Amino acid sequence: MKFIFAGTTEFGIPTLEKLMQDGHELLLCITQPDKPVGRKQQLSPSPIKVWAQGQNIRVSQPAKIMDAGPEISELKPDLLLVAAYGQIIPKEILDLPEKGSVNIHGSILPKYRGASPIQAALINGETSTGITLIVMDEKMDHGPIIATKEITITADDDFSSLYKKLSQLAALVCADILPEYTQGIIKANPQNHDSATYTKLLTKADGQIDWTHTALEISNHIRGYNPEPGTWTTLDGKLIKILGVKILNESKIELPGKLYRHADGLAVKSQDNSLLITKVQPEGKNPMSGRDFLNGIKNLDRMHFV
Repeated sequence: MKFIFAGTTEFGIPTLEKLMQDGHELLLCITQPDKPVGRKQQLSPSPIKVWAQGQNIRVSQPAKIMDAGPEISELKPDLLLVAAYGQIIPKEILDLPEKGSVNIHGSILPKYRGASPIQAALINGETSTGITLIVMDEKMDHGPIIATKEITITADDDFSSLYKKLSQLAALVCADILPEYTQGIIKANPQNHDSATYTKLLTKADGQIDWTHTALEISNHIRGYNPEPGTWTTLDGKLIKILGVKILNESKIELPGKLYRHADGLAVKSQDNSLLITKVQPEGKNPMSGRDFLNGIKNLDRMHFV
């Protein structure tokens, strides 16, 4: 199988490595242009570009993927494989490869279409999720399903661990399914569009914690939204990143957001139970334990997260 890959994050790297290990030929990696990062706004390549250059794979970085049309046509791939690319790909590009274009999506479609399916599964308290391979059309995550593979979400999973599990699962699914799909052995079936649900591109504002929610909802929020866009609150007018919590099965008669001393460190009241703050990052400082943060708080009895 000769294929081109379009992607930006590291999510697709295990799949590329597995397909190449199995003898398939990666002709080209299409990824986003280098972007300014950090305080100095230095131009930085995407993880896919870094990986491809390390493998001596040809790289293309069009501002708009339509500009890559002549290059794709010249290479005559069997397939365009897409994962976390970050641009809507027009039908003119999707139809260029002989066998069309396939997207790797991090949920069991039609549930959680869109940009943040892994985060959505965690914040909604799902107990399972998975990988879906679809034939791409001009609509977002809309095309016929080639294959799905489900995994369990454990209580210990956060975004980083689930992201890694799904990226590794995608590699196995693609290695098993794509050769048979390109040979016409496996056929795709339409999605049930009436059952579709959607996710969105997340912003920093989405990470703000609402302490009037239940302890479980807040815990899931923190599991799903770290490291990006990050979860945060404010204390005495300063931004505090909340990086880790543990649910406490104790109900105090306090307002949501009220801070108090617990035997194991710093606790905060939610709508029902409380949460032990295990890791925080105060504004302008490095991450620290909740206990160390507690030691620096004056007038604890008056303090609320907002």
